[in-house]
Amino acid sequence: MAQSRRTKGPRRVLVDDKKAFDAACRRSALRAAWAKVWQNAGAAGGDRMTVYDFSARAEARIGTLANDLREGLYHPRAMRQVDIPKRSGGVRRLTIPSVVDRIIQTSVATVLMPFFEEEFEEASFGYRPGRSIYQAVARIQALQREGLVHVVDADIDDYFDSIPHDLLLTRLGESLTPGPLSELIALWLSHGAPHGRGLAQGSPLSPLLANLYLDRLDEAFDQRGARIVRFADDFVILTRSGDKAEDVLNDVAALLGDFGLKLNKEKTDVTDFVRGFKFLGHMFVRSLALKVAPEEADGFSAEKTLAQIAREDAAQEEAERATEADLAAKEARGYAPGLRNLYVMQRGRRLSIRNQAFAVEEMVASPDPLTGAPAEWRELIAVPHQRLDRIDLGPQVEATPAALDHGLATATPICFVDGRGMTQGILASSLQPRAKRHLAQAVVVLDEDKRLTLARILVMARLRNERALLRKLSRERETLPVAVTKAIATLTGLIGRNDTSRVLGAADVAGIMGYEGAGTAAYWPAVSALAHEDFRFARRNRQDDPGPANIALNFLAWLLHRDVSIAVLAAGLHPGFGALHAVSDERDACVYDLMEEFRAHLIEGLFVYVTNRRILRRDMFERRLDGGWHMRRAGGEALIRAYEARAGAPITWPPKTRRVRFRRLIVEQAHRFAAHCEDGKTYRPFEVDY
Repeated sequence: MAQSRRTKGPRRVLVDDKKAFDAACRRSALRAAWAKVWQNAGAAGGDRMTVYDFSARAEARIGTLANDLREGLYHPRAMRQVDIPKRSGGVRRLTIPSVVDRIIQTSVATVLMPFFEEEFEEASFGYRPGRSIYQAVARIQALQREGLVHVVDADIDDYFDSIPHDLLLTRLGESLTPGPLSELIALWLSHGAPHGRGLAQGSPLSPLLANLYLDRLDEAFDQRGARIVRFADDFVILTRSGDKAEDVLNDVAALLGDFGLKLNKEKTDVTDFVRGFKFLGHMFVRSLALKVAPEEADGFSAEKTLAQIAREDAAQEEAERATEADLAAKEARGYAPGLRNLYVMQRGRRLSIRNQAFAVEEMVASPDPLTGAPAEWRELIAVPHQRLDRIDLGPQVEATPAALDHGLATATPICFVDGRGMTQGILASSLQPRAKRHLAQAVVVLDEDKRLTLARILVMARLRNERALLRKLSRERETLPVAVTKAIATLTGLIGRNDTSRVLGAADVAGIMGYEGAGTAAYWPAVSALAHEDFRFARRNRQDDPGPANIALNFLAWLLHRDVSIAVLAAGLHPGFGALHAVSDERDACVYDLMEEFRAHLIEGLFVYVTNRRILRRDMFERRLDGGWHMRRAGGEALIRAYEARAGAPITWPPKTRRVRFRRLIVEQAHRFAAHCEDGKTYRPFEVDY
């Protein structure tokens, strides 16, 4: 029997937002939500925490989540985006919240569901308890028997990604009083889609909100002469006459326009039961409803898809572990997949040659000026040039002429470094000049449009990686400094979306540099706030006798500078021809350009790590007699070891294709930079979203 035509309409008494929020935040509610998330076995979000990772300390994490929600300390974690092929062609973008976010979203959905069920119409069947596709099919057949035999087979164009947040929140306000729960939902909406449209297909709350938004559509067409049957964003409207069906088609297009949505004209049609139509995996022809596809209309189920992605992630992790084991075995046999540096920084040592290997020697007896006896040296280590890609020599380290000649002959760059870690010069072979490549660089630098394009790419990578680092470090803290929140908000505002990005909209390089400056002005206080209290700093200072924090940051920056310098030379680029940084004498503009995308990970992120882990301590610095600061040798050694560990660490890049070490990636990026200039291949910077 067909259902009643009376619609439920708006609520007379709104749901108490505060009471619903408190109910969703109870530990018992979060435990129940966690049980559902665990049972679904879905994939990790942007933070890469799996359900198995969460389960290791589930009770403690649930307690922290409950407290953060009550105290207003909760903030969403990074989301992950995966493109899923559709059966009908194209892809569906699945946006996956973290496990923690899915738990609270599941709890909120569980609390709100009974209230919204009181409002939802009988015509709606998707994502509702106790309702199914088969009930929707039965309703269509019942309406057909009543004489409603003409059909508007409608399709909303890109529904989940098109829902306007402002109109959705207005609709939510017709069901809930203002309060913390509405604010939390608004936070999730903006976090998942900062441009103001769309629901995350992967969030446990999205189906409920999607149904709520179309509830008014159900009410508008559940009337005499036209009846709607809807399953999520798929619906048909049945009428008694063909003319009425045409009128309804116009009405529904206008109504969806009021909702900020539009019909997909290619997939929307007026038909009848004689010609037949396909809906929810069934073919309706005359009095028959034949099942022709799986339960879901297009074979898509968010829960099943998340579980499948989780299985694929587990398989990939296993493959990566096997790859790492293989690399370790190869390294043990002398194969180096990444670049290797040799640091000779200590007073009383020198770089020499033994056979065809570089040797580091230590002075055991000084030269005797009276007798003329030479100094005596003891070998500490010998390394074949095949195992090295760069040698750094400290300010009081000697190098024999034979060692310098061997460096040139084997194309092993030798860098001369002062006591602050600053590069004084690089001895490198120039046997393979790349004049054509240098000219191609010059064209990019001199052509304003080409320079602007490349500058936009570089600054966007810098800002995105800064934001990614702050988000990652924020998740590791129980309380979040105000400076970090402000910095993330500032960086997000600058980054925007492709159509709203202030950086991409900049008219010239000076404007882009201004936005980069605005971002870093907010970023540095956040870095200071996240570092150990012994290493807080009032401002970023690269000169003028900086304190311990800036000395450490400068030291790390010069380590990266040398890695990038060698990569630039290896790629045949001219170090002085930069797109973002202005070209001037005695300035490695191209090196600074390529450093932008790696700074957050290899300088600032490493600085926060070594200070908080007490790898770098305040006692590794001392005051000079003039009142300035000096880093002891132990501090420099600690930073070099930490930098080498980070630069030699494997990462996945490009995403989900292969594992590569950071320093190897720097070289590859230099070659991609060269291809951008010489071959016109658009440069893809290194970006990561933790």
